[in-house]
Amino acid sequence: MLRNTFSGFLCLACSRISCSFLIIRHFIPRFLNAGTNKPFYNTFLIHPSSLTHITEIICLVPTMLLSHLLISILLVTLTHGDDCPISFEPMEVMVKYGDSVSVNCSTVISHQDLRWEVFNTEINMTEDRSSWTVDKLTDWEIQPSCVVISNETQCSQNLTITIYKTPDSVSIRTGEHIMMEGSTYELQCDVVNVAPVQNLIVKWYKGETLVHNETFTDTTKTPMNKSSTLQITADRRDDGVQYRCEAELELGAEGPQPPPTVSSERINITVYSIDECTLLQFNPQRVVVRYGSSVSVDCSTNITHDGIGWEASEGSVSMKRDQNLITWSVQSLRRWDIQPQCYIRTNMTKCVSLLPVVIYKTPDSVSIRTGEHIMIEGSTYELHCDVENVAPVQNLIVKWYKGETLVHTETFTDTTKTPVNNASTLQIAADRRDDGVQYRCEAELELGAEGPQPPPTVSSENLKITVYSIDECTLLQFNPQRVVVRYGSSVSVDCSTNITHDGIGWEASEGSVSMKRDQNLITWSVQSLRRWDIQPQCYIRTNMTKCVSLLPVVIYKTPDSVSISTGDHTGPMTEGSTYELHCDVENVAPVQNLIVKWYKGETLEHDETFTDTTKTPVNKASIHQITADRRDDGVQYRCEAELELGADGPQPPPTVTSKHFIITVQSLLQFNPQRVVVRYGSSVSVDCSTTITHKGIGWEASEGSVSMKKDQNLITWSVQSLRQWDIQPQCYMNYGSEQLELPLSVTVYKTPDSVSISTGDHTGPMTEGSTYELHCDVVNVAPVQNLIVKWYKGETLVHNETFTDTTKTPVNKSSTLQITADRRDDGVQYRCEAELELGAEGPQPPPSVTSENLKITVHYKPKIFFCNHWAPKIQSTLSLYPTSYYSIVANPSPTISWGRGSLSLNASMFLEKYHSGEYKITASNEHGASSCIINITVEYSPGLNCIENFKIQEKTLFELPCSVEGVPEPDIFLYKNGKLISFPYYPSWNDSALYNLTASNKYGSVYHPLQINILYAPVFYPMNGKMEVVADGNITLNCSSSGNPEPHMWWSFKNANFSSTGVRYVTLNIPKATSTDSGEYICSATNRIGHKKKTFSLEIKENSSSTHFLAVYILFLLVGLILINILCLYMWRKRKSSGHYRIHSDQEMKPLSNGGPR
Repeated sequence: MLRNTFSGFLCLACSRISCSFLIIRHFIPRFLNAGTNKPFYNTFLIHPSSLTHITEIICLVPTMLLSHLLISILLVTLTHGDDCPISFEPMEVMVKYGDSVSVNCSTVISHQDLRWEVFNTEINMTEDRSSWTVDKLTDWEIQPSCVVISNETQCSQNLTITIYKTPDSVSIRTGEHIMMEGSTYELQCDVVNVAPVQNLIVKWYKGETLVHNETFTDTTKTPMNKSSTLQITADRRDDGVQYRCEAELELGAEGPQPPPTVSSERINITVYSIDECTLLQFNPQRVVVRYGSSVSVDCSTNITHDGIGWEASEGSVSMKRDQNLITWSVQSLRRWDIQPQCYIRTNMTKCVSLLPVVIYKTPDSVSIRTGEHIMIEGSTYELHCDVENVAPVQNLIVKWYKGETLVHTETFTDTTKTPVNNASTLQIAADRRDDGVQYRCEAELELGAEGPQPPPTVSSENLKITVYSIDECTLLQFNPQRVVVRYGSSVSVDCSTNITHDGIGWEASEGSVSMKRDQNLITWSVQSLRRWDIQPQCYIRTNMTKCVSLLPVVIYKTPDSVSISTGDHTGPMTEGSTYELHCDVENVAPVQNLIVKWYKGETLEHDETFTDTTKTPVNKASIHQITADRRDDGVQYRCEAELELGADGPQPPPTVTSKHFIITVQSLLQFNPQRVVVRYGSSVSVDCSTTITHKGIGWEASEGSVSMKKDQNLITWSVQSLRQWDIQPQCYMNYGSEQLELPLSVTVYKTPDSVSISTGDHTGPMTEGSTYELHCDVVNVAPVQNLIVKWYKGETLVHNETFTDTTKTPVNKSSTLQITADRRDDGVQYRCEAELELGAEGPQPPPSVTSENLKITVHYKPKIFFCNHWAPKIQSTLSLYPTSYYSIVANPSPTISWGRGSLSLNASMFLEKYHSGEYKITASNEHGASSCIINITVEYSPGLNCIENFKIQEKTLFELPCSVEGVPEPDIFLYKNGKLISFPYYPSWNDSALYNLTASNKYGSVYHPLQINILYAPVFYPMNGKMEVVADGNITLNCSSSGNPEPHMWWSFKNANFSSTGVRYVTLNIPKATSTDSGEYICSATNRIGHKKKTFSLEIKENSSSTHFLAVYILFLLVGLILINILCLYMWRKRKSSGHYRIHSDQEMKPLSNGGPR
């Protein structure tokens, strides 16, 4: 259905002047069944030439409705559209990157929505004209589109927008400082950061003349760097010419005019004449320098000049005006292609002179070799001299020496300057007089008078050759004496001797055997012989002779194909004419052993042999001439390619036969059809005709004879229901004094009444390995010589059988197929097919009758294909072992039994944790048994048996004090106060605690509390080790420590131990201390983990009388105060010891008063 919406405006304005203009705008949607709702939009504008632009006219409603109707009728008859009714103003946008842009989108149809979409961002509009504005456009990939939605349609249109950017820079350059007349150079123009590149044109100017421009096809929108190349040939007339390049952005009519252009600076070229520059002289005039060595050459002139300089890829010297001699110098010359040029400028000329430089490198190595391990007298051999990494090769001379005699030299014309590998070849004819002669080769660089003298030379080592006599070598015997082997097959031959020798070996292009001294028999063996020209040689050395014996080897290949044809002749042969039959034998070797045999039917008529001695495969053709005779019509010819390889070759000789070629002989009488194949009881009709004048023509047959006709050239033999199996119709014609007779070939056929398949006398299943016969019985078929019985295994043809019986009447035939029962054939279906192949004249496809399918059952002993490791859960039984069709196969199904060692096991036995180990599984049936060993691992949940209270010395590796069991092996976790301990674990002295131990595997987890007691050596609490006290006082020293086990402690002074001892702390009382009690006191603590000591320094000061009096006075005052407060301090005194010193970590030792508080 075509839906059309028309919107138009028609206004006819008539006033004092005549009708001035007409505007028509119309909109026609597309066919909806085209698969899209995209509309078509057209605008028609009719106006006088005096009007330039009319946008919109508002007219009266009747006029508008009338125009709407008229335009609709007109446009429906003219067009159907496919564009969206959207217009842009401007239609296309060309904007510079970073500039602002504004585009209006409008439509002439009634709509619900008109909007812009930029990257799926909608800008809704409420008026028919809407504007898309960007203050600074910086998105290269932007693609705005305007969308209109109405009752009739929804469509969108993309705005065509091009963002451009002029290049940041345009520069021109050349790789050469000076140019020589006649040489070619490249100028390159580099344009940086320009877009879009497909609008870029690079223009090349020579002076003010445009000589070339280049455009680009790259569609990339973002800025790119581009280069343009201009090739120029330097000419003296161009000396001083200026080149420049210009990058122009051709953006079309919508782009800026003229197109934006950025030009390079001008490059001024200087061309030097390369004519003989007599103004310059070199010293030395020619340079020969070793690669990597230093070089220095002076260039001088004796005239006044404007500048002289050197130009070179290494060591250039800028032009000098105040010098008449400048030096080119390089410390280590490593540029093979260097071409230093000295140039000069005068007010008359500019010329350049090239310095001849030869850089040489002596060879890394020179080696001599021969492709043969042994040489046989009278044969020709090649010696190779390999010269590696030498330059320049055109200065290389390879010299060949026989002993000290120079026998050959070779030079080279290669002009390559860089180092190359080169080889020289010397041909020699082996002679017994040269046995033991030494050859060597020498690589000499002849670099001329300027080069080093004598020329640098590198010599190879000497190559000693051994020449073996090829006289009849009676010392060696082969077994077999001659070898005939098929190409690609394996071969093995023994070479033996019965004398004492110095070495025996095999030399061959494949399978060489190095010389052996302690063996009298060695074997040449190749797994896949693929060398047509192989010539194995067994050699022997004694103190009297050196001789070699060649093994006769014949490698053969049967033809890829053998085909027979009549050459250029096509169609029937004419009786009495001579023809050529061609037998083409493809890809056969060796051809001298080839015999081509020609057969007519089964009679050998001719054979042909060949004298070609080529060993590799070739194509050969044999020709057999025959004279056509009517009796040969329908005769089959074939050719046979036989390789007669002698008694050592395969027997019978390998043979490839062509297909049969049936010839047709055309006589003066012709049949149509020429041959008849007819189903028994069906009708038949054949025409016999001639093209000559005759005395009578007719048919003779046991059915359907036709009497002789004199006035006809065509007569027909016809039978409505042919039931004569042996019918032989013949057409005859009286011609001259002769009667010509032409028998008609008639084949009467009958398809079988039935085709059946059976196993003969055998019934029931077949046993693997036994041979059985399948019988295919074909009942009542004719003619049997056209019968083919085809045997199918599944859908695969495995055998067919033909028959030579010439009986024409129906017979019963049986075909037999022998099969050997195999387990893979269990359930396979066999069938046989009786097909009558009656030739091209017979029905197509050939008639066939198929037997029913015979499904065979094969019984075979079990076979265990794989024994997988089995990991059952505890309390599983052996009967749960996962056997399947893929692991154990047998027919009938096997009985599974188990054993371990010499014990037979019940498959229902429950497996305990101690039952893991190797088990024997046996699958057996009436045809045999198969066994294999299975490793069974019984899996069970974790168990822990731990020491309840575990002691460990601090800072030693924690080792689990438990026996852990479980399969799979459990993961062990140790927690302290809920926090996981990481292993390895070295506990500290304060890590004693109650830990929680967890063992987990896939069958569960077990938990066990573990008390860990950390043993550590004694540790003293922090104490002040230095004290000063007044004489005559009672002193008590306290020493405390910790340790596990608890430490035993005691005091010692001046190497004497005090009897006072303790555990964890010890006290020493010193009554009425005097100066003799001063000194170092040692507190010792020990346990079985370790022993520690701490030293205390005690100083006793003597008291003067005044001081003593004052002290007594103060003492009385203190006693008074104490008596007042004694009740308050009573309880405190009971908790504290009196008259002793207590050592604190943060205070010095202070004496405590007797019975008072501190």
